[in-house]
This record gives sequence, structure tokens and C-alpha cells, in this order.
Amino acid sequence: MRFKTNVAFDLIYEEEENAPIGPEDYYMLSLNHVSNSVKVSKSVCEKHLCFPQYSWTFFKPRERNCDLNFKGGQAKYLTFYFNEEWLRKNLMHNQLFIQGGLDRFIQSPDKYLMWPLSGTEPVINNFELYDQIMNIGGDLQQTDLLSMKYHTLSLIFDFFRFCKEERVIDTHLAIEYEDKFTISKVENYLRNHLLEKFPGIPHLAREFNISETKLKTEFKQLFGKPVYQYFQEKQMLAAKEILTENQLLIKEISYRLGYENTSKFSAAFKKHHGYLPSALPYQQQ
Repeated sequence: MRFKTNVAFDLIYEEEENAPIGPEDYYMLSLNHVSNSVKVSKSVCEKHLCFPQYSWTFFKPRERNCDLNFKGGQAKYLTFYFNEEWLRKNLMHNQLFIQGGLDRFIQSPDKYLMWPLSGTEPVINNFELYDQIMNIGGDLQQTDLLSMKYHTLSLIFDFFRFCKEERVIDTHLAIEYEDKFTISKVENYLRNHLLEKFPGIPHLAREFNISETKLKTEFKQLFGKPVYQYFQEKQMLAAKEILTENQLLIKEISYRLGYENTSKFSAAFKKHHGYLPSALPYQQQ
């Protein structure tokens, strides 16, 4: 999906809230890839900047699943639905399912699991793999259903292994519906103010009417890093693209990003990229 405007998705159910789960109700497991654009003036960078974010989500039947997407962003989801009968028949007694703590999650009052990925995990290669399996943009007459079933089961078990290795069930923080919208808006604000000094936690908390503690805790749960670390890493990614295009000098961009001098900016750049900004080709000329 490509978003031409800000879009919020919400699941709506017609059944009574406390009605028992039936065969028509589905669990939802999804591997998510969302790329959000960054607002940068063409005088600073002609290249369109997008930063990818990856995550796993696992929702129980009839639970609200809000998803906030912003103008200019793109999203791709690998989403699987299965009902209670299929879960109990095929998954509940599997040792990896139990070792990952998912049996405890099913019995708990928690509504969903959401866990960010760094983007370096091999599992994200499944997006390209499923394009091939489902013949998206291809010239085959039909989808390879046998291959799809095999890789779908493989991906489900990748999620189980992930839950086991990362101790997701023990450390996951379920964020309230309204708070998830707020944290997403904070991230969008940061992403579109990268060429400025970090605004600070107190300012963000006031701006978005959220406590500083909740902001720090829930932001890390949704995006995998503390607020400032996340902001700085995105700054360094943007800085690399801008310097590569030779639109700004190192001293100019370090000033824009709020660094006291080019030395401190260069140190932060090297910490993230592994080399100094002066090593970029255009900056050597």
C-alpha cells in the first residue's frame, strides 16, 4: 500500500463484546514492513528519504488493531489468519510454541503482542520471497500453493523461535489503543524534524499530552530504541544521504542538527556508520 494521505485503520466487530469465540473468529499473525517518508527540502536533499520499520504482531480474535499510516509512506504485510480449532489442532501442543511462551499468552488476558525488529534479521527476506511465491508482477499463470503452504508454516515457526529467543512473552508491554496512536504521532513528528536539534522529552510530552515516563517506556516498546537514540540514528541516516548528494557541507549540517561543533557531529556519525563523514566521496573533493 502507498498512502497519499494520513490513514488510520481500525478493526470493527459486529458481534457482542463478551460473546464466546467461534469458528468464524480468527487470530492474526503478521510480519510488517512500513517505510515512512521524511520531509526534507529539495534544496537540502533531492533524494526522497524513506526509513523502513519492521515488526511482528500477533492479535487474538476480536481485539482492536489500530494502525496509523502517514502521507508518503508505504507498507507491506505478510498476514496469516487462523481460527481457534486450527490453533489447538496444529500449534498448541508443539514444543516450540510452548517454549516461546505462547501457550501462556493464549491463556492470559493480554490482547496482542507487538515486537519491533532491527531490520537485519533474515526473516525480513520473506517479503521478497512471497512476491515470488505469489507471482506478484510475474508472468506465471497461477500461484505455487504448495510452496506457499510450506513457507507459511516455516514463517509461523520463525515467529515461535523469535518469541523464545527474545523472551517476548515475559518482557512485552501491551500499549493501550489510544496511546499507540499518540506514540506513532511522536515518531512522525521526530522523523519530520530530523534537521533540527532534538526537542527533548519534556517538550514532546507536553506537545502530545503524555507523561514523560509513558512516552519513554512505550516508545521503546513500539520502535525498539529509546527516543533520543532512535532520533539520532535517523538523523545520521539522513545526514549520510544529504552529504552523499553534496548538498550541504559537514559544518552546515552539523549546525542544523544542533551540534556544538563539527567534531561532535563527526563522532556521532562515525559511531553510527563506522567511518567519518569526511570519508564520503563528495566530501573528499
